[in-house]
Amino acid sequence: MTSSPDTILVVGATGFLGRVLCDVPTRDFRRIPAVRTLRAPFARPPLQQMDITDSGQVNRVVEQVRPKWVINTAAETGVDACEAQPERARRVHVDGVRNLVRACERTGSGLVTLSTNYVFDGTKGPYGEEDAPNPLNVYGQTKLEGEACTLEARCPGIVVRTAVLYGYRPGCRPNFVTWAAGALARREEIRVVTDEWANPTCVDELAVFLLDLCRKDFRGLIHFGGVECLTRYEMVQQICACFGLDVHLAVPVASAELGQMARRPLRAGLKMDRAWEVFDGRVGSFGENLRRLAASIGDPAALPSQA
Repeated sequence: MTSSPDTILVVGATGFLGRVLCDVPTRDFRRIPAVRTLRAPFARPPLQQMDITDSGQVNRVVEQVRPKWVINTAAETGVDACEAQPERARRVHVDGVRNLVRACERTGSGLVTLSTNYVFDGTKGPYGEEDAPNPLNVYGQTKLEGEACTLEARCPGIVVRTAVLYGYRPGCRPNFVTWAAGALARREEIRVVTDEWANPTCVDELAVFLLDLCRKDFRGLIHFGGVECLTRYEMVQQICACFGLDVHLAVPVASAELGQMARRPLRAGLKMDRAWEVFDGRVGSFGENLRRLAASIGDPAALPSQA
């Protein structure tokens, strides 16, 4: 029995990227959401309940759905939380990916694993796919191990590294852009680092890119991000200009001043050369995407605080 040629199982469908993958327009694929906990907006069939750390659940769901591709967006995204609880990070980023690999090998499904620019140490970015990883923290290390599980699998495998996801979906946890816009709109002072560079990635563009890779049956490792490398402070400057907010409420600081548990790579942008070879879509500038975002958000002061 072969996999369904038009079906994608979206793992982590109640998360930020998972939500977008399920609702971005496409005529090619039937998308089935898989979630660890049943809650809105996914509470009805074809929803599948699946915790990727439970091998039995993973096997049952993948065998039942038999998707052409599984896109795994489930992750422990708190970098400091991963540092504090490395066993939990490993269960999700390594053991969970391994469970998905074994299930996909049995059904012949392909697996797309999302990874991060934090697999690099940030000493000489931006980085291409051929550059050697050297993670500084548990988050990056466990994501790198999950990459290896995918790329060494006997099923079709894709690893997509990305950086600083931003966008807006009601009910999703704040990301850097919505957190900063909301706090500044409420006249709250925020501290923003001036020495961490990356190319922030519009979540809607990433979702379109992922579906395109599945459509083309791409294999291997690839980077995808925005077209500009910016510091977090430069991002905030553009956010203020777009939303009409007071940039003086953003206090510039060095990364070391924040006293974070996990070390962050400072220059960890991602080169997009390989993506341009396979992707036919357009990637907008940070400013363009902010303007579209502002139109969908309305009043930024109503955005939720950072969870």
